[in-house]
Amino acid sequence: MNGETCIEELLNGLNMGLVSIDHLIDKIENEHLRDIVLHQRKAYGDLKNKVTRDFSQAEDHLKNKMMLESMIEMKTLLSDDAKIAKMLIEGSNQAVMTMAHLMNKESHVDARVKQYIDEFEDISQKYIEELKPFL
Repeated sequence: MNGETCIEELLNGLNMGLVSIDHLIDKIENEHLRDIVLHQRKAYGDLKNKVTRDFSQAEDHLKNKMMLESMIEMKTLLSDDAKIAKMLIEGSNQAVMTMAHLMNKESHVDARVKQYIDEFEDISQKYIEELKPFL
């Protein structure tokens, strides 16, 4: 594995978060929860912009976008804010685990790549904590 693969996985994680939030935001009833989720989306979007600016050669696409969108729609047919918060927490946890696994496998990662991965994990962890009260 190389740094480019790490960046592509990071971009995939960010894209999954962005697509998920875009599909869920209109289903959220609680205004405070919606504000938290919109801030999370902005943080992911800002990080994605920095990553794509610094690593413009990396592939920026979402793997299995159709499957993700279909899964989100199925899970939210009869959902409430607690279920949406749970979905977002589960997605953020998965992102943190994926990035940790990736970094544990790769011993020589560019410092900037590592910094962006750490930032992604920090953002995800922050919003996991902010979403917990809505469960």
